[in-house]
This record gives sequence, structure tokens and C-alpha cells, in this order.
Amino acid sequence: MFSRPGTLHATLCCWFLLMMTIRLEAQRIVLGNPSMEGEPGKGIIPSPWFIAGGTPDTQPGIFDVKQQPSAGRSYIGMHSGKGFLEGTGQALQQPLKPHTTYVLSFDLAFTAYYLYPACYGNLAIYGGNAPGDTAALLWTSGNFTHTDWKRYHAVFRAMQAWRYISFWAYPATPCNKSSFGIALLIDNLSAIDELIPPVVTATVKPCSCGEVTDGSITLHVTGGAPPFQFQLDNGMWQTDSVFNGLVAGPHNGKIKDSHEFSATVDTVVASPWKNCLVVFPNAFSPNNDGQNDIFRPKVYDAIHDYRLQVYDRWGKLVFSSQAPGSGWDGNVRGVRADVQSYVYICTYTDSRQEQHMLKGSVFLLY
Repeated sequence: MFSRPGTLHATLCCWFLLMMTIRLEAQRIVLGNPSMEGEPGKGIIPSPWFIAGGTPDTQPGIFDVKQQPSAGRSYIGMHSGKGFLEGTGQALQQPLKPHTTYVLSFDLAFTAYYLYPACYGNLAIYGGNAPGDTAALLWTSGNFTHTDWKRYHAVFRAMQAWRYISFWAYPATPCNKSSFGIALLIDNLSAIDELIPPVVTATVKPCSCGEVTDGSITLHVTGGAPPFQFQLDNGMWQTDSVFNGLVAGPHNGKIKDSHEFSATVDTVVASPWKNCLVVFPNAFSPNNDGQNDIFRPKVYDAIHDYRLQVYDRWGKLVFSSQAPGSGWDGNVRGVRADVQSYVYICTYTDSRQEQHMLKGSVFLLY
């Protein structure tokens, strides 16, 4: 299942189906100085950002703008009006690809006073081939008046190989408070990522038996834009894709990428063995036919403090292990052991913290 933040064009579903069948390596264009770090000042902005129009400022503190940054120590503020537009931009490390859809995330806020009284904020993003070029309108935020930072996710489609991107305070409607009544603050930009919606799958380790909670689920993501966050059963988000200590039964996994696009997967942790126990075979044949070649237990429990020792008929130790998955292959110091009956002793502590000792014999044959 794929979900998306905000309102996107209906055509996204078509792009999603296309990218499910054609898995291309996604383009990622990293912006320089994405948190807009620089010394506050009037009409100056930090490198590699350039002034696309007007006199945008590095904030906070200019014109009594006191909003704290959403990331780092500074951000850019702009105001505009009829006949006077302020904007900032950046040369892209690589051009946008024609007929390709992208997503870019950033934080926006409105300030009711930016040297002049303001009515609203509205951000317009343009693509072009020169600094300040407004050849193609890629996206607009629409009017907003929230004074706290809010995360926006701009989804746009490039029709040409634009080499520059610019961000403008754009007056969409008149302001009756002043002639420079469009004001906005921008901070904390992401990379420009080619939009390939994320898909999540899961691998499952079943519970050892019905009475223990040692199942695990690992979530795997294709598509999307890293870094990813992972969630299971509406619990806390985490950066680790592995969830351990699970009970048998259905579980719902969810991931979200850096642009808050998400995907979910339903899965089941099984418990194939109801009763908890450890079982040893009474014979094995290490002839490399792929069947019963290794002497080791079948473990249907969450055990620890495991130790297995195997002795020949004269009481000589021929094999020892402290890992249930490590068994005897019928060799003693690289030499094939004789066909005979061997004695084993196994000790372990089970999931109820009860100690066990299993003794028995196993017949080796070829």
C-alpha cells in the first residue's frame, strides 16, 4: 500500500504503476547548503544560494523577524508585492531530466510583519537555464498564514532539462495591508529526488514454539528517498528495519521516506510448533546426499546456555558445540568417524528458564 502527504495530482497513481514495472535508478540532486546557514544580514544570502530578484535576507533578526530556524542557525526570508518580487535560487549539480517527476521538501512559515504588514505567504518554484530564470513554473504552495514551521512536499514534473531552480515570494492575490504584503520564511530543504514511490516487503522469522515470543520481522524498501523510518503495529518510529521479540500472529509494518511518502505491508509471524521442546535424531548419515548429513537437534524453543558433547563407545570426546545450529558432520579431526553408535549429552536452559539435560545415543552410518 502506498500513501502520500498532502494533495498530489491523480496522475501519480499512473506513475506508480509504471515505476512498479520499470525500476530505474532514481536521480537525486543534492542542494548546496540546504539549511541556508549564514550570517544574518539585509539583502544578503549564504553561498551557494544567489539572489534571483529583489533583496532577500538571511534571518533571523532582520526587520524584527524573530522566528527561530527549523534547522541549523539561519534561514532565508523574502517579501514581495506588485512590481517587486524577491527570490533566491541555486545552480543544480545536474540538470533535471525532461518528462520526469520530482519531489522536494522544505519548511515554510508566514510572518505577519516583514518591514511592512503582510497578508499571507505564497511560494512559487521555477525552473530555468540561468540565474533568476523563471522559464517554467514548477509548483506553488498556495496562500498560507501559519506562523510556525510546516513541512511542505513539492511534487513537480520537469518538461525540459532545467539547470537552475529558484524560489520566490509570489503575490497571488492583492493585499489590503501594504504594497509588499506577501512574506515568507524558508528553511531546511531536502535533496530533489526523482519520485519513485516506496514499496515495502517483509521477511519473517517464526516463533520457535507457541509459548515464546522470539519471532522477528525485517522490513525491506525499494523506491522512495532515504533515509527511511520503520514502524510496526502503530508503535514508535525507528531507524532500524528489524523488529524482534514478536508474538505469533498478524502484524502490520509501515515505512516512510524522507519526503514522508509511506508504504505498508501486512504479514504473519507463524508458530509452526505448538509445544516447546528440543528433539535429537537417533541416526544420521554424513554421505553428502543432502539428507540427514549433520547430527544436531531440532529446536522448537528459545533456548540458551546450550552445550552438546558427543562421545564414542570408549568415552572419547569426538565433537562439542555451544551453538544449536552447529552440528557434527561425522568427521573427527578431518577423518571420517567409524560406523558405530555414539553417546551424546546436551544441556540447555529453555524459555521458562528451566535447565535440561538430554542423554541418548545416535547411530552413524554411511
